[in-house]
Amino acid sequence: MNDKKGYILKGKVIDGSLNNPVELGAVVVEGERISWVGAADTLPAQYNANEYELVDLPGRTIMPGLVDGHTHISFGESRSEEENALYTSAEFRTAKALYYSKKILQAGVTSAFDAATTFAVAQAVRDAIDTGMFPGPRFTVSGKQITNHQGLEDSFPSNMEFPVGQAAVLVKNKDDLIEAVRLQVKDEVDAIKVSGSNDNLITPDALGASAFTLEELRIIADETHRLGKLCGIHARSCDSARDAALAGFDNIFHASYIDDAGIEACLKNNCVITPTLTLLVNLIEASPATAGASSTDAFEREVEAARKNLRRAFEAGVPLIAGSESGWSPVPYGQWHAREMEIFVKYLGLTPLQAIHSNTLAATRLLSPRYRDLVGKIEVGRYADLIVLPGDPTQDITLLQKPSRFDFIFKGGQPIDRTPPAPRKRKWYERTKTFLAGLYVFDEDKGSGHLIPE
Repeated sequence: MNDKKGYILKGKVIDGSLNNPVELGAVVVEGERISWVGAADTLPAQYNANEYELVDLPGRTIMPGLVDGHTHISFGESRSEEENALYTSAEFRTAKALYYSKKILQAGVTSAFDAATTFAVAQAVRDAIDTGMFPGPRFTVSGKQITNHQGLEDSFPSNMEFPVGQAAVLVKNKDDLIEAVRLQVKDEVDAIKVSGSNDNLITPDALGASAFTLEELRIIADETHRLGKLCGIHARSCDSARDAALAGFDNIFHASYIDDAGIEACLKNNCVITPTLTLLVNLIEASPATAGASSTDAFEREVEAARKNLRRAFEAGVPLIAGSESGWSPVPYGQWHAREMEIFVKYLGLTPLQAIHSNTLAATRLLSPRYRDLVGKIEVGRYADLIVLPGDPTQDITLLQKPSRFDFIFKGGQPIDRTPPAPRKRKWYERTKTFLAGLYVFDEDKGSGHLIPE
């Protein structure tokens, strides 16, 4: 930028709200903030184009940087619960997370919510980025999920000790609930995350009752809010989603099987839903013979239920937030952060503008008060976290899944380094220890062996 005062960006302006786009708009960036936005032909004379770096390319759209409502920066693209919980030191996990943070930023994600961490990796990554040591999005982070024996993260045999590397803390009574919340707040998390139901990736009977009672969920929500933190929950089942909403949780992840009582409770208690269907759709499309504990049929049933139930919730007025769940191997970092918008349009019937809203301004509901009102929208005074891309995503929402074609990604008024990080090699100790993906059996007729996949 040299001696220029800032940037003048011209193009179609989608501001992140549900307002109609400005077809021939302009955005002025000075320092790390937006100083003016409006129709290009009303640009005040004080913004002399000769004093600013002008970005005026044909057919471009200017919009806020994406806000991913569901990431796991510490998971390292793990392929299994064993890989995530048992292998790799906290130190190497942190180094990997900083490496992957740059990939997330280069996908146009300038802010993100981390929905559960191993060790305290997410807090460390957040702070390393915020203090200018490494590139990455502005993170709001949860600590370890609070789980009990029926929750998602108590997935290992009962005769072994709960793994120290698991992305959860195991609670066994009501007193544990209070202690878990208070200890995490002491350790400077931004949000408390609860494992309110199980998951088809872990067990085939995942979609039954809530892991916690309504009374227990109220204890967690009340203490979390008393201490000024956000409260979110993994809740796929009908009971867990309903009870979390009744308890006053701020955010419900998934809620695929939510019923009318749950929807009513969301509206009454101002809850949002972050469906994170990208993980399920990717698993279905990858078409493994089996995926986790359940077949792909289970994921297809859940997606079909979500199509109906979440559409009803949205029509009733429950906000939907877009999130990718990047961090697992079906959702690698830097590649799937914008797909939830396409899914919202294709499966849930949202308009492209509504879907963009869910991945920008609406998603700021999940962010820390430190910067919640400074991102997600193109507005004077907010951070200049911006994307400039060819084409019009209100006509083709999939354009946002092609970040390599974006002209610019700005964070805090500065174009980010678009140079992809060099591919990394996986260490042997990161991998699940598997001899073969099946049985190597002997065929008596052929006198040789062959692999039967499992």
